[in-house]
Amino acid sequence: MVNGAELLEAISLIAEEKGIDKNTIFEGIVEGFQKAFERFFDTDAIIQVEIEESTGAIKMFQELEVLNTVEDDWLEITPADAKKEFGQEFAEHDLVRRPIEFNEEFSRLAVFQVRQIVQQKIKGAERAKVYAKFIDKQGEIIKGKITGMNEQGTSYLVDIDGTVASLWNQKTINGEKFEVNEYVTLYIDEVAKDNKFSQVMVSRTAPNFLAKLLEQEVPEISEGIVEVKAVSREAGKRAKVAVYSHDEFVDPIGAVVGSHGARINNISTELRGEKIDVVKWDPLIENFIMNAMAPVRVISVSVDEENGECDVIVPNEQLSLAIGKSGIAARLVANLLKIRVNIYSYANALEDKLEILWNGNISEAELSNPEFLANINRRREKTAGNPRVSKPRTNQKPVFDIDALAALQDEIKLENEIEELEFTTIPEPIKLQEAEEVQEELVEEHDLDAIAAKLKEFENVIEDTEETEFDEEEIANYDKYYD
Repeated sequence: MVNGAELLEAISLIAEEKGIDKNTIFEGIVEGFQKAFERFFDTDAIIQVEIEESTGAIKMFQELEVLNTVEDDWLEITPADAKKEFGQEFAEHDLVRRPIEFNEEFSRLAVFQVRQIVQQKIKGAERAKVYAKFIDKQGEIIKGKITGMNEQGTSYLVDIDGTVASLWNQKTINGEKFEVNEYVTLYIDEVAKDNKFSQVMVSRTAPNFLAKLLEQEVPEISEGIVEVKAVSREAGKRAKVAVYSHDEFVDPIGAVVGSHGARINNISTELRGEKIDVVKWDPLIENFIMNAMAPVRVISVSVDEENGECDVIVPNEQLSLAIGKSGIAARLVANLLKIRVNIYSYANALEDKLEILWNGNISEAELSNPEFLANINRRREKTAGNPRVSKPRTNQKPVFDIDALAALQDEIKLENEIEELEFTTIPEPIKLQEAEEVQEELVEEHDLDAIAAKLKEFENVIEDTEETEFDEEEIANYDKYYD
């Protein structure tokens, strides 16, 4: 039926090509013959298959139990019949093996069955090999080469050390495009034992991708001096990273930002210009919230740990800054803290009779101090006549990470003048999902004359961080602005 020499040669070639053990293929062949016999003859029969590894010869046997009374002749045989067939005496309950002859019909079925089982064994072995190869790399960064796209155009095919992984479009940063043979940095998000598409799931949008890039770029992190405690991302747009120093003499924010912002800017470039804000982690949740909200000043923080949410009250003039464009600032803070964040202006809090704890980083006296508003106006005036234009930097060396500070610009840049009214006219507490609804309500509630009047009244109140100049006090305390 089977040429033994050809069989051994085929097994050797498959094992070498697929990089799997020969025994896996032998097991598939044995299982295939057993399944073929069960389908062709009897499912209850006990079949043994032997392959001579030196010659490739295949032998099959049907195992029978010697019994005085036979109820199933596929499993049992009488002592008399056993003596007649095998030429010797057998006691009851002895086991005998009857050789199975291969006929043409059974041989065709056996070949088909063996092929299926062997293919399954090979695929299983390949999956096990991939899993063993990458499971220790889960949660790490690797380089992969783009080899093409799938037929549907929904994912890139990436060669990672001989293994093909899928980089799905939704796992790329803002739908970034890659060329064939281009090498790309990826994060191994998950390694599965079995998966229809790819066992190795890779991503460029995972929050931990940013954390691992920081570990590569910042020696203090890789050495364990500085620890990344939490990461919140909206890939390609903004990110917040909470860091903590285990050495009191090492500033965690300065270590991550680097000299003139070199370290953080390298990572931002890898992430297609994603703006990265670095804040200090604090074990006290109220302090952590204030750090995460910076540069917004916080009047009051009330945390409900049981329900996983907190109420944050901020100055009226900084409400829009706290929410951010399309709510991005509030979402980043909530994801960083892993709790729901409800943001109120001071006016809203008074109107709704919320308890104001005055446990933030601005006192009642400071809030009512004209200098507070003057500082806001001063920063606005500096940028009004010299708006910042994003463009490639060549020889310019900023005093410190101006690009990182400019990330705040994207957070609060208002698309039209109506948004300025949010500082004083939002009637309801601002929650993450309500930010965009408020803007639509404002358009409906105010006529053009009222809008013009409000614009005139509040044109100098808006918090604006598009600064290009910093005084000495601001430089010494830049971490207040670099959130």
